[in-house]
Amino acid sequence: MKLNTILLLLLLTNSLFAQKAKIEFLPNLPYDKYELKTNQDTTTFYLSVTSSKSNLPLIVYVQGSGMNSLFTKYQNGQIRPEYGHMTWYNAGQEKYRILVVEKPGVKYLQSGPSKNFDTKFSLESFSNSIVNAINYTTQNEKIDTTKILIAGHSEGGIVASRVANLMKNKISNVAVMAGEGLSQLYSLYKFADDGTFFSTKEHNMPTSEQRIKYLTDKWKDILANPNSTDKMFWGFTYLRWSSMLKTSVIDELANYNGKILIIQGTSDKAVHPENAISSYTALLSKGKQVELKVIEKADHSFNISDKPDIDGWKSAIEDIIKWFN
Repeated sequence: MKLNTILLLLLLTNSLFAQKAKIEFLPNLPYDKYELKTNQDTTTFYLSVTSSKSNLPLIVYVQGSGMNSLFTKYQNGQIRPEYGHMTWYNAGQEKYRILVVEKPGVKYLQSGPSKNFDTKFSLESFSNSIVNAINYTTQNEKIDTTKILIAGHSEGGIVASRVANLMKNKISNVAVMAGEGLSQLYSLYKFADDGTFFSTKEHNMPTSEQRIKYLTDKWKDILANPNSTDKMFWGFTYLRWSSMLKTSVIDELANYNGKILIIQGTSDKAVHPENAISSYTALLSKGKQVELKVIEKADHSFNISDKPDIDGWKSAIEDIIKWFN
């Protein structure tokens, strides 16, 4: 029975990647667009183009929270990259291939809320889409499969960690960029406590006790309806929240044995900075190959308050690429 199951899985995998993705060149952008149909959905992803004939290392960047496409079309017709992934291309140039993946339910150039996104998006679905994109890319493009970095920013941190957990030794390096460490529930709790979150006139909760009760009551309701795509919290479905908050970067990387880099700014007001220390020490205690880079006075995008002339996002990415080398 076990042998039959293994053979079935192999056949399904071979069937998935035997088919060719629909590939389209994006004018004036250094990417090709791929559309890969699976049994459940169509995965849309983008791979940087190159003139190199060599097998190049692969950098997979996972964007933070949001429901828009990785590209936006403006009124003047210009199409621009979003979520900071173009910086990876500019920093890496033709020494690497850059791979970015649309979230489930999001199409090229899509913007704003959509029922399709609400219904399909979760930690599991997005992670699986990225795994499919990586597998297709490594099997059909000239990639150095010994050098694959997955880097996730913010919400992307837990997603990148899940992908590393799923793919194990196929991923050589993981970078968590202001991407939590403990469950995101920890950041929500800490920022509810100090008034960073839930202190607007709309919430009308002036005390820490009120804000924490609101958060914990909401979380209990999410746990009672974990698969709901109609109930919402902070603009996202209960399905999204339950899938992402029931686990953590620490949990997902517990069984991963590649190299890990955690990078965090001390003035981050979206992810509590203590998360970085928690994940670093927890993973270090498990014997993981983990490094920590703390950037003083840096915000969620690594911009430094008293150094406005420095592009903190660019500097952080350059540091990650140096570490990857």
